[in-house]
Amino acid sequence: MRSSFRARSRGQVLVMACLTFLLLALTLMASFSISHSVHERVRIQSAADQQAFSIAVIEARGFNTLAYMNRAIAGAIVAELSLHAWRAIAGRDVSMYQAGFISFLMVAAMEFAQCPKFQIQHCIHGIQALRIAFKYNSKHRSTKSDLEGKDNQWKEAVKGFSDMIKDIYKDEQDMLDKVKDEVNGGMTLQMVQRNTAPNASMEKFEDYNTVNLACAVEGSKFDDKCKALDWKQATGVSAASTRTGIMEQAALAARMPLNIGRMGSRSLSADGYHSMDPISDQLLASVSPESDPLSLMLGGFDPDISNNPDNMMDIQSEGGYREISIMAEDISLGNNRISASEPISFVLVNWKHGNGFFITNGSAPNSSGSYEGVPCNGSGGCFINYRMGQKSNPPDDDSDWNQPATYGGMKQDLRSIQGGGKGAWEIEGKGEVQMVGGDKSFKYVSDGQAFAVAKGKTYFHQLGDWNVAPNFFDPFWRAKLHPFLRKEMGAALDQLGDSKGAETIRNNQTAVEGWKR
Repeated sequence: MRSSFRARSRGQVLVMACLTFLLLALTLMASFSISHSVHERVRIQSAADQQAFSIAVIEARGFNTLAYMNRAIAGAIVAELSLHAWRAIAGRDVSMYQAGFISFLMVAAMEFAQCPKFQIQHCIHGIQALRIAFKYNSKHRSTKSDLEGKDNQWKEAVKGFSDMIKDIYKDEQDMLDKVKDEVNGGMTLQMVQRNTAPNASMEKFEDYNTVNLACAVEGSKFDDKCKALDWKQATGVSAASTRTGIMEQAALAARMPLNIGRMGSRSLSADGYHSMDPISDQLLASVSPESDPLSLMLGGFDPDISNNPDNMMDIQSEGGYREISIMAEDISLGNNRISASEPISFVLVNWKHGNGFFITNGSAPNSSGSYEGVPCNGSGGCFINYRMGQKSNPPDDDSDWNQPATYGGMKQDLRSIQGGGKGAWEIEGKGEVQMVGGDKSFKYVSDGQAFAVAKGKTYFHQLGDWNVAPNFFDPFWRAKLHPFLRKEMGAALDQLGDSKGAETIRNNQTAVEGWKR
């Protein structure tokens, strides 16, 4: 009986072992499925992060390029201003030589008036004064002829800079179009998706990223794409005149001061500017507007006075040539126009026993050289401006100076493997185990689509002491990943088609990095 009982009990451990091994196999396959699902979840999140960061990098590089292009436009305007300044100086010199001619005719007349008194030296001085007057007249004619001969060259140079501004603006628009194309799923983003998450479907967030890019710039071909998102306060496009004024102010700020006042401190020759004689400087410094007879005659006005300029004394050798600038040169920039006008000056000459004077006529702004500088219209050039927003004040708003946010999104079935299909360890298509003794089931891996979203930021940061607001004149744009606002993530998940995830976010049923709203 004992032998028979032992025979009937044999094999019971094997049954238990088989059940145990079956349970282990199921657990192992479930573990494989969960591990694969977690791995793919990390993969698509990494791909979404790379997508958002790559878009931010593309935009930052584009903005830095815009900064250099805008500086080139400002430099061209400065060059135009310098050309107009040169023309004003040249025109003033012509007037000053003419003033010397007329003044010395008066000196000659005064000398000849004293000649009948049998004072032969006055006759000689009269003849010498006439010779000096004719030298002034010869210099006036030659200088005027030289200026007229260079007038066409000057106009071509000004027009060349104007055309360059238009070409740079066109290049800015073309470059921004390429940035927009890349943001909307260009080759860079396709490589990110192909190399990081080949099984995922890349969600481009085309509307969000295009809106944020369009709202950060103005003057592009896609300004009309800027529409305020529900969480962002976007500013409108500035008027063309406002944008023009911004560039004009930048050009004037970049322009070096140019002394074009006294003739004694400047020269049109290749050797540059001449400084005034120290004795003349001291003399002028000692004369106050209250005691100077000329200043009193002009009603207390303190004129810009120059004594004995070098280029005048080269002609008359001795005596005095005094220039009183009643009105300074006017080199103006505004309303898309650069213009120059010559001043009004009072010239007083004393030589031997005679005196002469002449008042030069200031010319109106030179319309022949007023070429378009930075007109913001369909036919001319302009520049791409940064659309400034208000400063961020979290958690109340996320305007953040209107620095553009970038978004990335990926969607994928977490149970798919590379090359398509399911893994060999899959037991059942639903990814769940039915609980024994009831209708409950344990879902160990989702059988639907998984979604991953990421946010980046194209931001402006000046090196060192940060006290400059974002702009398109300084190339300090960078890229980073950025935390979500709660309603931003809800909107992003809705855009991807994850309505359940968006509802969960909005109901505050899960933590969201960033501000809790």
